[in-house]
Amino acid sequence: MMKPLFIATSVMCAATQVQAATELEQQANYNEVGEFLTVEQAQGRFAWLEKCYDGLLVEIWERSHDTTQIISKEEKLKQLRTLWLSADKVAQGRVNYLTFANSDFSNPYQWRAGNSVNDACSTMPPEYVPVALQTTLLKNQYCENQSYDNEWEWIEKVTVEEFSHESQSHSYSAITGKVISLPAGRAVKMSVTPGNKEPQYPSYVAMRVWIDWDQDGVMSDSEMVHKSASDAPFQFTFEVPAEVPDGVTLMRIASDAGGGSDNACKRVQYGEVEDYLVTIR
Repeated sequence: MMKPLFIATSVMCAATQVQAATELEQQANYNEVGEFLTVEQAQGRFAWLEKCYDGLLVEIWERSHDTTQIISKEEKLKQLRTLWLSADKVAQGRVNYLTFANSDFSNPYQWRAGNSVNDACSTMPPEYVPVALQTTLLKNQYCENQSYDNEWEWIEKVTVEEFSHESQSHSYSAITGKVISLPAGRAVKMSVTPGNKEPQYPSYVAMRVWIDWDQDGVMSDSEMVHKSASDAPFQFTFEVPAEVPDGVTLMRIASDAGGGSDNACKRVQYGEVEDYLVTIR
C-alpha cells in the first residue's frame, strides 16, 4: 500500500487531501532527496512514469479524488497531466513533478526516476514511494556533480545568515526544502561545517562555493564566492551583487579532501556536493 504523498509547502506545490501520515514524516529531512528539474525534464518525468509506472499514477489520482463514478485509466492520467503540467503552468515555468525516496525520506540506493520518455524503465527499490510533488523553479539544467567517496568526509552543516541545514553523509544532495533569500548589494555571512568519520582526527579539506548570479545555467570561475582549505569549520562572508535577474538560481557547495577543482562540474574525490536554491531580494 502506497503511503500518502508528502507535500512541502515552502517550495513544493500544496495539494488538498494530501498530508503527512506520521510524526517521522513531519520531522524527516525529506529535502535532502529532492531534485532540481526543468520544465522539460518535469514533462519527461510524467511521460516516463506514464510509460513505466502508470499504476502508481492511477493510485495517486484515486487518493486525491473521492468519487463513485467509473473513470478510465486514460482519463485519470489525463487529469493528472492537466493538473501538474497545464499550458498555463508551462508558460509560467512552474510545473509539478514527483520525487521518490524510502519511508524515512532517505535515498540509500541513489535511485532516480527517469526524466524522459526515452529513458529505460528501471526498477524502483521496493521500499520507495513518492515523497513529494515538487514545483520547477530553475530555468536551466545544471551540470551534475558528486563525490567518488563520501565515507570519511562530507558536508555536515551549512548556514547562510538565518538559514541552516544539517545533513548526513551523501555523495550529492539537492536541498529543495527552502529557497535561501539573499539581500542584494550586501555582504552575507556563511559557514560550512565538514563532517568527518573520525571527528577527533579531522581531515584537511578544500571548500568551494559558487552562485550562478546571472542565471545562465553555468557556474563560472568568476561566480565562485569562496575558496579555502582547512581542518576546521569554514566561516566567511561574500558580497551579493546589487543587480541580478529576478527569479531563483543555484548555489553549489563542494568539499574535497582531495583538493577539489575550480570547475564546479568536475567530480569531487573525497567529500560531498550540495546544491541549494537561492533568490536575491
